[in-house]
Amino acid sequence: MSDMTFEQTDQTDLLRSLALERISPQWADFLGLLSDALNAQLEPAEYRQLLVRLGEGFANQHPLPDCVGLSQLSDAMNAIWHRMQWGYASVSDQGQQLVVVHRACPLPAALQLDVEVAGGFLEGVYSVWLKAAGAPDELALMQVAAPPLPMYMAFALSGRP
Repeated sequence: MSDMTFEQTDQTDLLRSLALERISPQWADFLGLLSDALNAQLEPAEYRQLLVRLGEGFANQHPLPDCVGLSQLSDAMNAIWHRMQWGYASVSDQGQQLVVVHRACPLPAALQLDVEVAGGFLEGVYSVWLKAAGAPDELALMQVAAPPLPMYMAFALSGRP
């Protein structure tokens, strides 16, 4: 194994360990059991859709203030995530799409889910927040492939497929 591979593996293991440590002991077992029950009852796509709806509800309960520009939008999002200890987001304009990257999200570890399913929650949140910030209806937010790092998810706002 090369030094680079070892370093990457070591960093990934460290991030995974930190993610698990951030889960409050009072909720860890309950969330694990809840997720197991949902996995037993729902297909992955159904579980993800449930999380999308929960994310939309969360965003409606935690609306962002009016923002001017992507910097203010990122700051407003991060103010909410910081209060909850849910990591942080960055929003960038990539020309044909707006990209939201969320780092240090505890949800995959808390629910013991892969990032594709767990990302449904953040997709729901960011969809509502971006629409409220003025994103046109013809654009849709979708989770996109991201580096295989624990607690890292990416989303793109672009034209509907």
